Amino acid sequence: MKIRKFSTLVDDVYKISLYTEDWSQGDQDLMANFGEPEVDIGGDFTGPPAFTLSTNLARIMSESPFTQSFDGRDFADAEDRAVVWKDEVSALIVAAVAVLRALDDEFTGEEVENV
Repeated sequence: MKIRKFSTLVDDVYKISLYTEDWSQGDQDLMANFGEPEVDIGGDFTGPPAFTLSTNLARIMSESPFTQSFDGRDFADAEDRAVVWKDEVSALIVAAVAVLRALDDEFTGEEVENV
């Protein structure tokens, strides 16, 4: 899995887009068995600067890309907020993938009993 990060600045609006892509068959199989993880691309961000966005749960594969904009006319620290959002959401995605990969289906399988 890859996270591709795009940062753009247009008219003092700092926009971040995060794309998850290049999923392995193993990751896709895990999601089929255990469900696709979700991350909150909103919520509380520790920063600095610290800020809060509305809760926004998103599935890590099927709802990609994740985007967020910060307007410099609304926030003097808009660029810093954009960087914090990019870094913290990327870390949430990486953590969700690690949890997914740690799951183990010990139930599925075949047993043969000779009598």
